[in-house]
Amino acid sequence: RHYDIVHPTYYYASKPAHGKFIVTVHDMTHEKYSGIYPVSQRVIAAKKRIIPQADRIITVSENTKKDLLLFFPDVDPAKISVIYHGASMIPADGKFQQMDGRDYVLFVGDRRMYKNFPRFVQAMTAVMSTHKDLHVFCAGGGAFTPQEVALFGEYASRFWQGGLSDEELARAYGNALCFVFPSEYEGFGIPILEAFACGCPVVCSRASSFPEVAGDAAEYFDPLDAEDMADKVQRVIDDESLRGVLADRGRERLKLYDWDKTARGTLECYKEALNND
Repeated sequence: RHYDIVHPTYYYASKPAHGKFIVTVHDMTHEKYSGIYPVSQRVIAAKKRIIPQADRIITVSENTKKDLLLFFPDVDPAKISVIYHGASMIPADGKFQQMDGRDYVLFVGDRRMYKNFPRFVQAMTAVMSTHKDLHVFCAGGGAFTPQEVALFGEYASRFWQGGLSDEELARAYGNALCFVFPSEYEGFGIPILEAFACGCPVVCSRASSFPEVAGDAAEYFDPLDAEDMADKVQRVIDDESLRGVLADRGRERLKLYDWDKTARGTLECYKEALNND
């Protein structure tokens, strides 16, 4: 089959006999945490086969490009196009019914491994000890495990979890005191854009792609330091003016991330691949 371009959606593909081959690399999580993920070796092997075959490579951040070149030093940097994601979250008016008017900090997504949830719990229980009416809502990620409930200790009744529709998640962002993203590593971090879209102050790790994506629109902490995390979360929830500043900066920062820009950048990458002959 004589295609002009083949651009697979993941790494389990091979370069076709005809046409240019383009690969998107979202992150290097499996390489950085190869001893944790059961499927890591399979994914790593697929990437080792597919990435050297690519005529052009798309990464979703400069940080992912840097990590890619660390693990694949023979790749020509000139073959790599950095193309950011866009924002899809639509703000939703109204209260977040699940919390029924309670003050809460929002956590979104998976809680395993490098997502740094145990250290987040340690930080939040320290904050909760001086903020008697503060709660934590964890959106998605499945029900709390017995091990997680044990981590909550005496604060277990103030940790909430639920699966949410997009509209409910938008309300969760819009009504939270702040969104905390404690992950040790992300290739991009779409929840940051979701929080920006909903006017939710962002408190996140000073690690991987986060400073690149969030810029001056977030309060940063060391993800390996629970005390620093607690201090930064407490600073934001105690300062209404700071929350307003972060929300305003987030809305402004969001203008950099647009799916039309993503599409145009991808089309340009295709043209460059075709024109290299």
